[in-house]
Amino acid sequence: MMALAGLLTLLFKSLIFAPIGWWPLAFVCLTPWLIVVGAAPRAPRVYAHSYLLGIAFSLINLRWLYDSTGLGYVFLAIYQAAYFPLMACPIRHAVRRRRLPLAVVVPIVWTGSEMVRAVALSGFPWFFLSHSLYDVLSLIQISDLVGAYGVSFTVAAVNGAVADLIFARWGAVAGPRSISSTGSARFSRFFAGLLLTGVLVYGWIQLGRDTITRGPKIAVIQGDYLSLIGGDEASDREKMNAYLKMMEEAAAQRPDVYLLPETPWIMYLNPEARDLYPMYRESFARLRDHAVSHNAYVVTGSASLELKPYSLEAKELRYNSAMVFSPDGAEPGRYDKVHLVVFGEMVPFRYGRLRFLYLWLNRLMPFSGPDGEHEYSLFPGKKFEVFNMTSRESGKFRFGVPICYEDVMPYVSREFVCGGHSEKRADFLLNISNDGWFGRGVQQPQHLAICVFRAVENRVGIARAVNTGISGFIQPDGRLHHLVHGGAVTRPEGNSGFAVAHVGVDSRRTLYCRYGDWFAWTCAFLWLLLYVDYWVVRARARDSELATGVQA
Repeated sequence: MMALAGLLTLLFKSLIFAPIGWWPLAFVCLTPWLIVVGAAPRAPRVYAHSYLLGIAFSLINLRWLYDSTGLGYVFLAIYQAAYFPLMACPIRHAVRRRRLPLAVVVPIVWTGSEMVRAVALSGFPWFFLSHSLYDVLSLIQISDLVGAYGVSFTVAAVNGAVADLIFARWGAVAGPRSISSTGSARFSRFFAGLLLTGVLVYGWIQLGRDTITRGPKIAVIQGDYLSLIGGDEASDREKMNAYLKMMEEAAAQRPDVYLLPETPWIMYLNPEARDLYPMYRESFARLRDHAVSHNAYVVTGSASLELKPYSLEAKELRYNSAMVFSPDGAEPGRYDKVHLVVFGEMVPFRYGRLRFLYLWLNRLMPFSGPDGEHEYSLFPGKKFEVFNMTSRESGKFRFGVPICYEDVMPYVSREFVCGGHSEKRADFLLNISNDGWFGRGVQQPQHLAICVFRAVENRVGIARAVNTGISGFIQPDGRLHHLVHGGAVTRPEGNSGFAVAHVGVDSRRTLYCRYGDWFAWTCAFLWLLLYVDYWVVRARARDSELATGVQA
């Protein structure tokens, strides 16, 4: 029974995310696991079962990580799996000892765990329950109040209500009392139903508002080149020529901005580094000339290098950057990526007393060279830059450029758009990514699905240019349009191509943009309180047993 329940949750939860996207299963995917958590008589077996379920889910659904970082894939799966028993313990305590309704407890614990996963160890906010509903627009509009976490909370509440109903009908017991009474099941059904109805009504109201206007016209340029540790599928010159050719083809539609992916080809474009290699100088000149000759902006990913020969910290500071060429031919603006990917872009503990750990971890990474001595770690940027531009038709705008996985980190987009200001500081976002590290498979649509929530949370349009990904546009209400991969505008050469469209601009400034993750942090705090209550009850029970033994 326990194994069957685990398999059902594993199957359902694996089917709800893109590209399969059987989203209705999200509302029952946790229920089999919850039944085991609440009804199984032996707690150690429940926790072991939960951890094995987490391991199986992570190994199956994160398999796209294996080719780029096999060791990181295994470590991440082991770490992510730990959240299942960590959630099982307070849920089991709440339903068996406190007789609290699962429709309330489960969403609190699940949402709290998503919040912790989003920030712990640099954060990996992937596979949130909400991500399965990215294209159900009426259900995700609540994200502008409490973030994607509010959608996860709603889905988890329905799962808890279904589990409560099954317990009440089944008559499952823990000790002398039923796990869930008819009254408790009735309350769970009412709570989840009211919550779901409220989310839907709010979504319909928001979708009916006329606040989105046309922003500048943007051309998103997408290549399809796998990034391999042993060498890419094409040379840098081949990639450069292909991108520039697509940019010339897109010029017929007179875009205001040409958007290229993160690292379309290897180049250093900052003044200090571009003279180190002839192709860097050529890349800079051709991109600048394109911006000037077409009276447009060119935004591209690039590496940046700052030489510090007298620094005791490092002789070279390297950054993952976005460069913004303007029509006047001036020195391009630059944003250095703030949130670096652990192990992919930087190895932790580089400086300080734990440097020995850094040296050991660095040697394990495939990017450290054959002898394991190459220090490939980048340095993070210091602030979230916002750039100004003027379009031909619509006037002046401001935009930020989250790089790669910065668009899956909720706080990054919020910092670009709000950043503690009373008004929006960015009208739209341009995401540049390189998904060529992960083959051609499930990672690309999952990445796109997560980015949808950044648009709704902050009510900004987003244009994405992704190598070996799904480039295109996201409206401030989450609607996808003009996708290069399988969308309204396609090209015949595999997944290479471009799309030209107006990015949406929304006048709304959201509650989430103003106050951030207060809701999810509250859930995390309540999750902690459930743990405290669990240990207090355990301690009292132990003291009672000792007292009884002494009296006997």
